[in-house]
Amino acid sequence: MQLTSVASARLLALRGPRLYLAGLALLSVAACFLPLADHLGYELAELVALYAGLFGAAPGIAAARRERARQREGRPASALVALLAALGFSLAALCLPVAISLLNGARRPSCDRLSGLILFAALPLPSALLASALGVACGFFSERLAGPLAGAVFAVTLTAALWPLAFGPQVFAFHHLGGMFPGPIYDEAVRATAALWWFRGCTLLYAGACAGLALLLGPAGQLSSARGPRAGALAMTALFGAGALGLSLQAERLHWKSSVSLVDGELGGRIETAHLVLHVPREKPAAERSLLAQQAEADLRTVRLFLGLPATPAAGAAPIEVFLYRSADEKRRLLGAADTSFTKPWLSQIHTNDEPLPHHILRHELAHAAGAELAKGPFRVPGRLRGLLPDMALIEGLAVAADWPGGEFTLDEEARALRELSLLPSLPALFQPGLFYAESGARAYAYAGSFVRWLWRTRGAATLARAYAGEPLEKVYGDLAALAQEHGKFLDQTAASKRALLLLGQRFRAPSIVRKRCPHEVADLTRQAQLVQGSDAAKAAALWRSCTELEPDDPNLLAGLRRAELLAGHVGEARAVEERLLAHPKLGPAQRASLLIEAGDAAWRAGEQASAQARYAEAAALPQPEAQERALQARVAALADRDAWPAARRLLADGDQGPLSWLLLARWAQSRPDSGLPRYLLGKQLQNHGDWEECARLTAEALARKLPGPLFVEEALRMSGLAAWHLGDAAAARAAFTRLGKGASPGRQREAEDWLSRLQITGSR
Repeated sequence: MQLTSVASARLLALRGPRLYLAGLALLSVAACFLPLADHLGYELAELVALYAGLFGAAPGIAAARRERARQREGRPASALVALLAALGFSLAALCLPVAISLLNGARRPSCDRLSGLILFAALPLPSALLASALGVACGFFSERLAGPLAGAVFAVTLTAALWPLAFGPQVFAFHHLGGMFPGPIYDEAVRATAALWWFRGCTLLYAGACAGLALLLGPAGQLSSARGPRAGALAMTALFGAGALGLSLQAERLHWKSSVSLVDGELGGRIETAHLVLHVPREKPAAERSLLAQQAEADLRTVRLFLGLPATPAAGAAPIEVFLYRSADEKRRLLGAADTSFTKPWLSQIHTNDEPLPHHILRHELAHAAGAELAKGPFRVPGRLRGLLPDMALIEGLAVAADWPGGEFTLDEEARALRELSLLPSLPALFQPGLFYAESGARAYAYAGSFVRWLWRTRGAATLARAYAGEPLEKVYGDLAALAQEHGKFLDQTAASKRALLLLGQRFRAPSIVRKRCPHEVADLTRQAQLVQGSDAAKAAALWRSCTELEPDDPNLLAGLRRAELLAGHVGEARAVEERLLAHPKLGPAQRASLLIEAGDAAWRAGEQASAQARYAEAAALPQPEAQERALQARVAALADRDAWPAARRLLADGDQGPLSWLLLARWAQSRPDSGLPRYLLGKQLQNHGDWEECARLTAEALARKLPGPLFVEEALRMSGLAAWHLGDAAAARAAFTRLGKGASPGRQREAEDWLSRLQITGSR
């Protein structure tokens, strides 16, 4: 150990190791001022891993050259000394970025150090060991070509690691020298998975093989005339090399590589339509498969017409492949993305999570795939250098504009709210490479979508197609700043209610991931807390507490902690958290209303009707999303009817959706023949469980009776239309959605138009 320390220290006298150490220090200091990399976490660990993998051969090459020089001078020389010196130097050097990052904690609050250290151990450490051992082997193989040889190994292996990213379904990349890219930026939870540990174990085996090769190629020291050390080095190279190759051959099974055949085998189901191949879970029922096929074909036709393309692809065109995963966890394991849907236009592949029909994101992704017919370049997307620097604002803006979903607000209303709230991004900046992700997803997608839809309305699909095909946006449309002003005048004509500003302001003020303090750590802790909340409320509370300490700026985390404390029976702690939450400067009106509703639920469970009514009345005075407002109105209506309490309190206040709640709802409906509310609530439960026939019957009964307000009528009509669509009754579905659109808000009118268009394309089954 002392010999290794001395030999490692002596490397500092050589230029290569000194430059390596200086570069590492410079990188570590620069990282202190970079978003996400300014603390011990994934980004810093990956930056250091890339640096160590690319330049970490330098200490090894220097150590080998020093031993060669000693050998030429007739002094004792040893490959083992060179190897131990290089490895020791590389490991000691990794302490530098850790120390600098921890010191930076005095300038900015630290995140979860334990999580950061785990990722640091998983990423830079194996890369540094492999690069160092590779450098020693290269140095003994060829003193003059050692550097270029190590660089060539890095380049060739990186190409091999990125190849499946470009030509396979995955969005992760594992590189033995460079570390790991986990996938899309919007998947905030990054942690050391089993796949990563298996991969890094393989990296260490390759490092062992390189070490054996270095011992085989270099001088054997005082035992240079003996055959033993050479035989041992050869055995070491063969043993570690065989182990590494054996694991590498299992890359797909160990999930550090993916393929269409692997994913197809995991999902097991396949639906072929005229222009699509849908890969679905094998257990997906036949009726749902048929509806999914209908929706997918209708949505493809819609986006193609928006893009100015023929309604159907040309005969003989390759089908678009759509992969629908059972869960976010399955998608993360197979591809590297969990909740983020994505499309690879150049491969005509779409990857998204399965969900109840109609699938809300499918048309957006189909727009990406169909847009490949317009775009040029290797990746079939617009952008500089033939799409190698993609224009994400145009890519995502076009998909949002083609999808143009309905809902509580239209995207133009959302963009107008951004303008009123002074949160509207700079249009020229948004269309600059990389700056789309500097904005929060909500702001960037809403503004880009509204702008591109406006371009399509005012300049036509053919002009938009020119821009998507690769012509510079300013050449096609003119100055972006002038376009932003013109689009702003259009937005000024769009209504922006006070309610919309209050509700959308809460969502739009959320920072982008690059402006959050500890996004990966908080996302991972939040996920863990949600997983254990039902089984171990005390542990969930501890996890939520950690989240609030890491990210005190987010009131949603305090709300999660309060619920967990209540579930754990910590009433006093929950009240203290509630006081902090109510005093939080970023608590929005909808969040305050949610808190008041929960307080009313607690009073209702305790039988304190007056107190529950007071809390619900306070909540009703605050703006909140339609679904939350509808649930509140249901509570108010049921609270006034004591005969409704057994069913309504169990369902609404306790959140129990089990069989007993259904039975009590049915009894409530029988006892109140003129009330539509119990029938509506029971119909909603049946909708959630896919019993469309009974859902249609109960929804019709609810609509024929008195409901608490217009929001219930709207939702009942939506439920009725959806049930009719599932049952193949196109006429009933059209009637429901036609009625839904009459006199509704612009967002709901758009939703009704969307459904009527889909029904016109698909017709009756």
